[in-house]
Amino acid sequence: MPCPIASVMLAGTIVLGVAVGDAAAQPYPSKPIRLIIGSAPGGSGDIFGRAFAQRSALGQPIVVENVPGATGGIGLTRAARSPADGYTLTIGTTQNFAVSPNINTKLTYDPIKDFDPIAILAQNFSALVVNSNLPVKTVADLVALAKANPGKLNYASQGNGSTHHLNAEMFRRIAGIDVVHVPYKGSAQALIALLSGKVQFYFFPVFVDASSRAHLESGRLRALGVLLPKRSSLAPHVPTLSEQGYDIVTLTWHVLVAPAGTPGPIVHRLAAEVQRINSLDEMKRMLAAQGSEPNGITPEALKEYIAAEFARYRRIVREVGITTE
Repeated sequence: MPCPIASVMLAGTIVLGVAVGDAAAQPYPSKPIRLIIGSAPGGSGDIFGRAFAQRSALGQPIVVENVPGATGGIGLTRAARSPADGYTLTIGTTQNFAVSPNINTKLTYDPIKDFDPIAILAQNFSALVVNSNLPVKTVADLVALAKANPGKLNYASQGNGSTHHLNAEMFRRIAGIDVVHVPYKGSAQALIALLSGKVQFYFFPVFVDASSRAHLESGRLRALGVLLPKRSSLAPHVPTLSEQGYDIVTLTWHVLVAPAGTPGPIVHRLAAEVQRINSLDEMKRMLAAQGSEPNGITPEALKEYIAAEFARYRRIVREVGITTE
């Protein structure tokens, strides 16, 4: 899958035994590592986190702890307040690291100050998808239909202030159309609404799971464009929105992070392990099945990327005027 971040392989040799501070006699890790996942079992963060934990060869088990709630905020807060010793890790996402902090002023964690980025576990891309009963074949067709019927077309999202909502609002503004936002409590409900015709279009990662892709293959849904700078190898037949005159490029990501202040050698040891796992053929197949591909960005470059994404979404939130309801 194309990605705006250049894939940078980790340089240098990572020493297998990392000794830190007073524990100089004990290589890292010398005890089990806790991986806090801020979603229920079965969610995308859980899938990617467990895939990493199950394939880890660090010499100690990685124990997954699901702490759902507040769009991952409860788990992130718990991780942020844990010792920065490499024995507590968590996962940050586009939503809870770049979007929510720019909308919700009451968050109990700071995505930039409270965490040290380690590696990208997975990246996904969204597509503009319509119900196939809608008489449109291209983005231009959808825009023309919306302009001919102001206020009559509905679009779904996973909720007010979600990445899906922001993508649709950017599209609405660029296209100059009058459409109605219908927020749902999750992707499953939004997808059902799209399939039933209650809403006419939806920006979401349709290629992420087999069930969603099946609706494309059966013809019940139609993907009009992907939100990438180039066409994806996972869907080469679907043009980008940019190709069609609508410059919207958005990736959703899951990143492995540690509490701020975690020693650099530990961060790099963990980053090297993520890259080793993601280079495995079985992991590449698993990621492809989830609409994702590996990305070998370094911890230092990842830190800059997250900060840039945070700033980009801050501009977007201000431009479209989204607030939580």
